[in-house]
Amino acid sequence: MITDDTSILTTWYTFAASAPGFLGSALHLYRQRTGLSLAQQRALLGLHDASTDAIWTRLQAMPLPRPDHVDTDLQHIVAHLLTSFPGATIHTAQLAALLRTPLEP
Repeated sequence: MITDDTSILTTWYTFAASAPGFLGSALHLYRQRTGLSLAQQRALLGLHDASTDAIWTRLQAMPLPRPDHVDTDLQHIVAHLLTSFPGATIHTAQLAALLRTPLEP
């Protein structure tokens, strides 16, 4: 059986989306600690319907931005994602705000 590149990438994105050091892990932690649902978080970021599932997975699989370059790094991440999903919108400022929210354990 031959595995195509799309299948390999999808497997990687799914893995990275829940791994420490990636946006998905930080977004999951935010939901856990605030009680925000996944649907609510996706809506805040502009990724609320099923047509955005692929970009949601890819967004979560991006590495966390550097602490001293959050805005710049997120702009680069979002610009990169939107080249593959040109009709999508990601609320970058809201994403930055979620990542900057101090969460007490």
